[in-house]
Amino acid sequence: MKKILYFLPFAFLTLMGCGEDYLNLNPEVNQSAGNFYKTKTQFVQAVNGAYAPLQGLYTGPFWVLAEMRSDNTSYQYNTVDRSGFPFEEVDEFREISNNTHTTNFFNNSFQGISRANVVLDRIGASSVDAASKDQIIGEATFLRAFYYFNLVRIFGDVPLVLKEVKSTDESFLIAARKSSAEIYAQILEDAKTAIQKLPESYTAATDKGRVTKGTARTLLAEVYMTQKNFAAATTELRAIVQSNKYQLLSNYADNFSITKKNGAESVFEIQYVEGPNGENSNFIYSFAPYNSGSSVAGFAVGSGAAAGWNIPTQDMLDAYEPGDLRKAVSVGLNFTDPVSGKVVPYVKKYLSPHAVRFQTADNFPVYRYSDVLLMLAECLNETGFTPDGEAFSLLNQIRKRAGLSDKTSSNADVNLKIGSQDDFRKAIAKERQVELAFENHRWFDLLRTNKVAEVMAPHGIREKAAKSYVISVSYQDLKTLYQYPLREQQLLPK
Repeated sequence: MKKILYFLPFAFLTLMGCGEDYLNLNPEVNQSAGNFYKTKTQFVQAVNGAYAPLQGLYTGPFWVLAEMRSDNTSYQYNTVDRSGFPFEEVDEFREISNNTHTTNFFNNSFQGISRANVVLDRIGASSVDAASKDQIIGEATFLRAFYYFNLVRIFGDVPLVLKEVKSTDESFLIAARKSSAEIYAQILEDAKTAIQKLPESYTAATDKGRVTKGTARTLLAEVYMTQKNFAAATTELRAIVQSNKYQLLSNYADNFSITKKNGAESVFEIQYVEGPNGENSNFIYSFAPYNSGSSVAGFAVGSGAAAGWNIPTQDMLDAYEPGDLRKAVSVGLNFTDPVSGKVVPYVKKYLSPHAVRFQTADNFPVYRYSDVLLMLAECLNETGFTPDGEAFSLLNQIRKRAGLSDKTSSNADVNLKIGSQDDFRKAIAKERQVELAFENHRWFDLLRTNKVAEVMAPHGIREKAAKSYVISVSYQDLKTLYQYPLREQQLLPK
């Protein structure tokens, strides 16, 4: 009987068959690679499998590498249990090549890529109807592009795998890293294919959370912005706005409510379901202070170093203007450390009622419409500063919902005046920091705007001055890429 074996050399999902001829029979009852990829239902299940690693990425290493790395969050120093040092290393730019979080990020991402490749390789020969086939191809190409976009921003050069891997020998052959330029070229191609194939929206409730044409356009626009192609990004962002498929919610907090998931402002969010089915989230149990007991999460947090991570920094707290309604939604300030007597802030966005410890239903936002509007404002400014023009209007839409005053080019209040293109850049960066706080954008924003050293060097100085436990080598080497995982280095062809 042919057997499907899943294993992860280089984190690639690999399909193997037994070598003996008398075992190479297509089973008539049990599912196998030989009889599974036939129907629409089977391909929908397969593409669902390509989404699945996103859950692990967002409950695990993504917020470590994309949020804690930035000036937004840090950690609560655990005086009793020091086993959480891999988190601390990432936060302070001193991680090594076998860091748990970088390795897990690599593995989960390539698992998603490999599953997307299987779908794309096999669906062409199926009898799935044309419309369904387009949607499935669109979802799989988007997911491959999304996984690769995150990989290239985290590691730079990575293997470029575009076909199903069917043997261990083949796995080793494709382990070599390809240039970032090659990776970006493939991301652009896949994103454009996804835009062509995906629907604008879905009608079935069971399809809520699937990527759409707007999701793919947002990804493509972000890639263009990363490459400084602001004109091309503007085209994609305008198409999203003109589709009339999205709108800002009147209440910022509704974006994070478990009763209002996938709402009008949601362009893409990672789906989680409460319960013992392995589909639940648990963010608050990682983000709550480690010695908060049940006072923050509702149930006791995990023992040891299970909690106390992604703690908002003083820089993050200071970024909120007085009267900003988003602060109370995003940050909890009601826990006082019984040992130090100091308030320990925590990320509150993902704190929702739940019935069972560690099993929450909070989704994680990837792209929201407010992000689209801020990206469009940034692109318009980069292609030509216009005092009180459209870019100002877009920026002020976001500020108005937050309860803040408009920024204009002639305001007498220096804090509300934007008099130049560079002033607008700073205003957009600050607005993105607070609007999208704790949604894994800040580190990538610093990267694409070349602000890592400018922002993180003084941030590191302030962290050392305020926290006696931050060691001297912290924040010294402000690397823009993470070290390539040690295991992958050892498996590269010599």
